[in-house]
Amino acid sequence: MRQEEGLLLERKEYYRKTLLEDILPYWLGKTEPESGGFYTCYNVLGDRLLSKEKYVWSQGRCTWIYSKLARDERILMDEKMRESCRELALKGCDFLEKYCILPGDRAAFVLDENNQAKVVEPYHSKSISSFADCFAAMGLAAAGALEHNVGRIKRAFLMFEQVAEQLKNNTFRTAPDVLPEGWRSQAAYMIMINTSYELADALSEAGMFEEAESAREMCRYAINMELNHFLTEDMVLLECLGPDFEELDTLYGRHINPGHTEECMWFIIQAARWLGMEEAERTALEVIKHISRMGWDERYGGMYYYLDRDGGEPEGAFFEGEKELAEGALRDWSNKMWWPNLETVYASLMGYLVCGDERCLYEYNRYHEYTFRTFPNPDKEVGEWIQIRDRQGQPVTGTVGGRLPVKDPYHLIRTLMLLVDLINDEVG
Repeated sequence: MRQEEGLLLERKEYYRKTLLEDILPYWLGKTEPESGGFYTCYNVLGDRLLSKEKYVWSQGRCTWIYSKLARDERILMDEKMRESCRELALKGCDFLEKYCILPGDRAAFVLDENNQAKVVEPYHSKSISSFADCFAAMGLAAAGALEHNVGRIKRAFLMFEQVAEQLKNNTFRTAPDVLPEGWRSQAAYMIMINTSYELADALSEAGMFEEAESAREMCRYAINMELNHFLTEDMVLLECLGPDFEELDTLYGRHINPGHTEECMWFIIQAARWLGMEEAERTALEVIKHISRMGWDERYGGMYYYLDRDGGEPEGAFFEGEKELAEGALRDWSNKMWWPNLETVYASLMGYLVCGDERCLYEYNRYHEYTFRTFPNPDKEVGEWIQIRDRQGQPVTGTVGGRLPVKDPYHLIRTLMLLVDLINDEVG
């Protein structure tokens, strides 16, 4: 154990330096000086801004990131950088409230260059994504906690309540990937586990204990739905189910996203320990180990983007209503994305340090080696990672399904921050 502890302490410093010396310097200046909005529409190499449109999904996530960094003493950043994070968090929250949240406390999907919410076709609406609602609420809550602004936390809870109701009555809006009518999305329950956890923390800090308990109940509900409906007996987390939670046998109905699974399972372990759901924690650990093996590319290394639920390339027929999604899954399944690999690094290390599972240490090490060898940009003047590569490791510059047209710092900064915190808390 001593040898592993020494290695993890070295890795902690490596993660911290990567965050503070490479990644944050890239992102801290990527803002609109007057309004406070964040620019995220960069090319895959990170060296060119493609558009000044602002996706609200990313505006909320950036606000959350900087709010958390501003308060995280374990990162050991200098006061100038910490103050920059604090300033960006509060400006980001101002931007959310001024431009991104529409009447009725729903988030817009995307703003134009003048920060006006755009009507998105063919939906004829400015608000088409409950995911955007969740990320905006998380940003509001985190910034509200940072500055002790109860009003912002209350507004975040109002947004959260609406999304919770949508989840329960199957009206959760899944853009950018719009599912066929009636289909149920695993990702909807997954994001609510994380949103509930984050909001409950902010609500408790604000003394809103009844609302915090409501968030905890939603977290329990979402965890139970994930494990009782979307998880198969083979420990595979399905991305989609039919209206009555039945399994689907079309191509997109059969596909899984192993990176989503890893992320969801560490959400569950984190929340289950907080809620005293020991069986859920044990199940999530088994899923992490199974999917880490199933998702690994034995020839080239790294985690596949999509798989069939039985492993390998997605397969099956598909109908017109899922055509675009199915074709994207077929085109992109073997691509290597930065975020599935990062989420697996963190989930596996959590499995080892928090749950004490030795298999997770093996998975953590091989995903760490692949991820930090493959995605960092060789051009050190840029700093940010090349986030999408093909199976063999070459940059992918064309269209990739299942993502917004943005380069967003969320997964990378969050994972680096969480890795530092986890090793600090469990090792020293």
